[in-house]
Amino acid sequence: MRWSEQQLEAHLKAHRNKAERSKLRLKSENDAKVHQARKNIVQEKLEPNTEYDEKQVLFCEVAATPPSVNHYWERTEKGMKLSERAQRFHALMIALIPALRLSSRLKLEVVFHFPDRRRRDIDNPLKATIDSLVKCGLCDDDEQFDELIVKRGAVVKGGLIRLKVWEL
Repeated sequence: MRWSEQQLEAHLKAHRNKAERSKLRLKSENDAKVHQARKNIVQEKLEPNTEYDEKQVLFCEVAATPPSVNHYWERTEKGMKLSERAQRFHALMIALIPALRLSSRLKLEVVFHFPDRRRRDIDNPLKATIDSLVKCGLCDDDEQFDELIVKRGAVVKGGLIRLKVWEL
C-alpha cells in the first residue's frame, strides 16, 4: 500500500509532534525532579557571590547522577561501547541542554550533588558530564575547556548536577 503525499505528511507531522511532546515531558519531569531535589538538600552551602569577567552562556541543573568513568564503557564481542547508563545520561543531557555550537575557549563549573554519602572520587563522573556537553552540541570538542572547577555539593536525594559554562 502506497501513501499519498498528504497521508505521508500527516504521519510525519504526527511523529514530529510526538517527539516534541516527549522532549517537553522530559524537561518537565527534570524540572520537577530539580524542584524536589532542592527541597531534599541535606545541608545547604551558600556559594559566594562572585563577579566574573567572562560571559556566562549556560546555567543548568539536571536531576541525575552521571555514570562514573568506571561504569562509562562496557566490553562487547566487537570491542568497547558506551554503557546503557551512559547512553541514558547522554540522552537526558541532549534533551535539556541547548545546542549552542560554541567554538570559543570555555570555563566549566560543575557541582555534583550525589544521592548519598558514599565515598566517591569527585573526578570520576566528570568524563560523562563533559562528553555529554559535546554530544548535545554545546561545544565542538571537549578540548575547548581551558578551566574546570569541580565541586562536591550537599547530598540530594536522587542526585543533582549544577552546570555553569562561560566563554573566555
